[in-house]
Amino acid sequence: MQSPTLTAKEGENKIQLGISDVKIYSKVMASFAQTSMELTFQNNSGKTLEGELLFPMPEDASVSGFGLDINGKMVEAVPVEKVKAKVVFEKEVRKGVDPGLLEKVKGNNFKTRVYPILPNNSRTVSITYIEPLKRSPRETNGIYDLMLPKVENLKYFELKLEVVCSTIPEIAESDLQDLKFTQEDNESEKGKVNNFVLNIKTNDVNLTKPMKLVLPNFYRDNKLYIEHDEVSDQNIFCIEDFPTDIVVENEEQNENTKKNKNIQIIWDSSRGVALTDPKNEIKVIEMYLDTLHKESEIEIITYKENVDQKKIWKFDDDDKNKEKTIKEIQKFLKEGIIYDGCSNFESLNLNKKNQNESNIDLILLFTNGFTKLGSEEPTWLKSCAPIYTFSDHVSTNHPFLKKISNITGGEYFNLQRLIKNRKQKEELVLEKEKEKEKEKEKEESEEKFQDFEKIIDQIGRFSFSYLYCEIENEENSGITEIYPNQPKMVTLTDNGTVDGGFTLIGKINKESASKITICYGIGSKVHHRSEYYIAKSESINILSEKKILSKYWANEKVRSLSVLGAQMKNEILAVGKNYGIVTDNTSLIVLETLEQYLEHDIVPPKNSLPTIYEQFMQRRRSIQEQETKRIEDKLNRVKGWWQTRMGWYNTDYYGQFQNNEKIKEEIKELQTRVEKSQKIVNQQMKEYNIIKKKYDEKASQIKLNKDEELIKVDIPSKLNQTFSPTTFSLSTKVEIPDLNGLPELGKKAWKGISENKEIRERLKFDCQQLKSNLGFNESKIDLINKTIIELKKDPEKRLKTQNNKQQLDSKEMHSKLLFLKKTGKNNISLTRNSAINNSLHSNWNEIEGLNDESTTQSMGGGSGSCSESAFSEDETELNRETEKKKSSTSTKSGPTLQIKEWDPNVPYMNEIKKGGNREAKYKIYLEQCKKNGTTPAFYLDVATHFFTQGWKNLALRIITNILELGLENVQLFRIVAYKLDAEGFAKHACDLFEKILILNPEEPQSYRDLALVYAKLGKYNLTIEYLIKVITGKWNSRFDQIELTTLHELNALLQKYKREKITYNQDLLAILPQEFITNIELDLRIVLGWDTDMVDIDLWVIEPTAEKCYYGNNLSEIGGKLSKDFTQGYGPEEYLLKKAQKGFYIIQAKFFGNHNSKLSGKTSAVLTFYTNYGRENEKQYQVNVRLEGAKDFIDVAYVEI
Repeated sequence: MQSPTLTAKEGENKIQLGISDVKIYSKVMASFAQTSMELTFQNNSGKTLEGELLFPMPEDASVSGFGLDINGKMVEAVPVEKVKAKVVFEKEVRKGVDPGLLEKVKGNNFKTRVYPILPNNSRTVSITYIEPLKRSPRETNGIYDLMLPKVENLKYFELKLEVVCSTIPEIAESDLQDLKFTQEDNESEKGKVNNFVLNIKTNDVNLTKPMKLVLPNFYRDNKLYIEHDEVSDQNIFCIEDFPTDIVVENEEQNENTKKNKNIQIIWDSSRGVALTDPKNEIKVIEMYLDTLHKESEIEIITYKENVDQKKIWKFDDDDKNKEKTIKEIQKFLKEGIIYDGCSNFESLNLNKKNQNESNIDLILLFTNGFTKLGSEEPTWLKSCAPIYTFSDHVSTNHPFLKKISNITGGEYFNLQRLIKNRKQKEELVLEKEKEKEKEKEKEESEEKFQDFEKIIDQIGRFSFSYLYCEIENEENSGITEIYPNQPKMVTLTDNGTVDGGFTLIGKINKESASKITICYGIGSKVHHRSEYYIAKSESINILSEKKILSKYWANEKVRSLSVLGAQMKNEILAVGKNYGIVTDNTSLIVLETLEQYLEHDIVPPKNSLPTIYEQFMQRRRSIQEQETKRIEDKLNRVKGWWQTRMGWYNTDYYGQFQNNEKIKEEIKELQTRVEKSQKIVNQQMKEYNIIKKKYDEKASQIKLNKDEELIKVDIPSKLNQTFSPTTFSLSTKVEIPDLNGLPELGKKAWKGISENKEIRERLKFDCQQLKSNLGFNESKIDLINKTIIELKKDPEKRLKTQNNKQQLDSKEMHSKLLFLKKTGKNNISLTRNSAINNSLHSNWNEIEGLNDESTTQSMGGGSGSCSESAFSEDETELNRETEKKKSSTSTKSGPTLQIKEWDPNVPYMNEIKKGGNREAKYKIYLEQCKKNGTTPAFYLDVATHFFTQGWKNLALRIITNILELGLENVQLFRIVAYKLDAEGFAKHACDLFEKILILNPEEPQSYRDLALVYAKLGKYNLTIEYLIKVITGKWNSRFDQIELTTLHELNALLQKYKREKITYNQDLLAILPQEFITNIELDLRIVLGWDTDMVDIDLWVIEPTAEKCYYGNNLSEIGGKLSKDFTQGYGPEEYLLKKAQKGFYIIQAKFFGNHNSKLSGKTSAVLTFYTNYGRENEKQYQVNVRLEGAKDFIDVAYVEI
């Protein structure tokens, strides 16, 4: 370790301030030491200086404390989030204040600013760190190198060194002479501790080297240490285990590669690895396979979001056959793999119990380590064969690959680092001998393969390791959070002992007792067990107040969490703050005054600033009281909103509407007009029959304008009549073949050319006569390959009510309103003003009877479990769905929901639709990926099309490509999560919503989205907890009234749990007023949410009465209620209707405004439809749509009640 230095700037020159005093306190126990070093720097100049202290740490040391003298008194630093610490520091510096900030910089170095250093004065800095002791190979002695600053003519030096051990330590090296340890035995009722103490106080000394201690037989006797942890109010136990007499057969430890016959090669085939040339990975496989036994079996598994392909090759005794087989494997890896979808490591399920076909000896895994779906540590990982991981990618999740290798007893090989080191050597050679470049490249390539041979030699040589620990009656043992929490390699000596021993640390409840067994072995086979008993409230060794074990345990936890990457950021931060240690996410800061600590909400140190600490805690208690008051006030606000909703719920809007005299008069008038019109209709039908009889053959042929093509037209034998309180329609059906781009039937059809002029004119006249006589308008749309000509009566403009509720006038009705009528057993007509027909040339999917079993998956069932082949499972699923639909055709009942299929009308989708079957469409999709593969909208559109076709697993693969487009992008996660939730993949959606919550905990939607998917997965307590968090949390004012929506959803779930006798933690509801727990049952509920922040999307619902319920008219005559208009992101907006008027409800979404541009370039919205909400027969359906930009307006669906 280099010596600490304090560098200051004096004019243009940099000077190093000298150290005048050094004080060190160090304590050695278990297998580590904690050292506090206090350094005083002297300013001998006549100027005030600002200095930067650089403090190099010993290897593997971690900082657990920092202090700075303030007004002559040492003040401890406190841990703060790294970003916040920097902001606070810079703010205080601008005020002219001198805070201290310790930051971790490159390597294991730490720096801090020291200001002011007054003329001819000094400043003192202290730092505390924990480091592991060195262990002499094959020896039982411990070694401790106490690092000392290199100082000549040091004015004052003080050292207190305390060692907890059974034998007096020996000083092997030191600048100081005549040093002796004294024994200070501390006895208590709970045990005896042998402390050997070295005390030094001296002046005028030279320090040039570390002090080296030898601890005789330190790694020989088993030890158990106990220390109370104030943070968790548990005890921390630390076991020093030195197992002996372990027997492992030579060939089992050193010759495993020779007996490895059954090998699995796991190959990541997700789109995330597609850009890397796999030549180096294939070369490693080739070289390794060449070393295998002739009778070996090799299974290759490719995986994406699910397992993709499984192929098996076998070697026989023929060398030529082996060579041929290796070439076949090479060819498959080079040419037989499609890279698509995201990576889901959990889907592999490599548990040995699930691999009955063969006994797998070891696994070779090739991936970049980024798994976008599923768990990074699935339960099967601890029971599978050893996994050797390889990566040749520039961007790699190294900690994850190391972790799974450690857990399974394998090893991780970073090929990229190997190649990088080789390239550096190559560049050095090429600089010296450019003229021999070609020759050198050949030699260097061979040298690279020699490095690969070193890797090959290590594969399968299973190392002896700590595997895991067994805890007696684990659930009730009180033992938690043991580290290390994954296998760790240890060295086994020739005489069967673990060289240097093994350290295990964990927590146990103060009143608990338990037996713990440490297991060692090779691979998954246990060769030795060491048992320890932790007695109730036992303290074998009484430790000092320095809380060394607590700090060491915290560092081990941080080291373990760091492997999991950014998703553990908040938990790592919490550990750093609670235990006062520096992590990659925390820094240590020193402030001076109570006002500073209060302003920045930083807890001051209790020991060095007791008065300020007590004042702060009093203020903190006041703040906690304020938080309690905030929640109380928040609940009062929610209560006001809830009472308003209950007032709406208890008002009989339906009855008022039915008893409205004006409406009754209007209905009566319409009925009279219908009777009169029926006479005209009957006369027209007679005329139709005359034409049909007289011109039977010629009447069946009408030429359209395009290419004079003859198309058969069936003249209907009758007109269908439909009636509702506000509309009256006459319809005739014309069945035609696929027009392939010809003009649609409608007004143009009536203007077509007929071979018989009389027929043509008569048909045209009849249509016009009906319109003229009845005052109807004509409109049409193509549905289910049939064209409907429908004549629609203009609705009368309603008189406005006393509440001045908005109604649609005739003009707006023509351009905005959709009315749907059934005109036959299998035909549906959709009427609309013909001026906007061009916007309606889309296919619609009809979904009838929401209580039908055929819609189970669409309504949230299923978890999206994995399969080996997306193609084969899609085929099975499609057949199953078809049979369900057939069997349920005759039993359909209940509300009808019809969803408009999303058709983006973009070139790539037009190409994909040309594909005849699934395989053809998928092939075209892969081609289109080359042009459009960087756009989320592309994958969303294609996946939606595949979902519509019933190919759910292939659609899952396609949409998960979005997750490969960016690391930890919340909008991308939401796009995919909403779609997967809508399509029945609740488990995958949950994985993504959990990641969103980690990244965006400040937004209530993160909690609500996750809670609702938890409800589908049966996680009842978490569902309630997160919904209550939304109701009581402190959120930005732009999210106001999301609490109201959430409270309604909570009540519906509580009612469901009550009906189904589901148990949950009732205490979770204690924070809510009793009056909040009231179920609100609805005939219809529609909820709109979207994925992009700072975007305004509006929900519109047009009711059977022709009234539009939207943000400008949020309460309709029949009681349709629209929630608050969210104008700045996410929603939810909801439409509620207690008692539904019979008829059709048209649901529309409007993109009102965008204040933020995100990576996707579009905004995806999810609409959830509920009928009988809050009742036993509640049904749910979700649909995803995409809005292209501001002012975009789409028709989403209709519901018929």
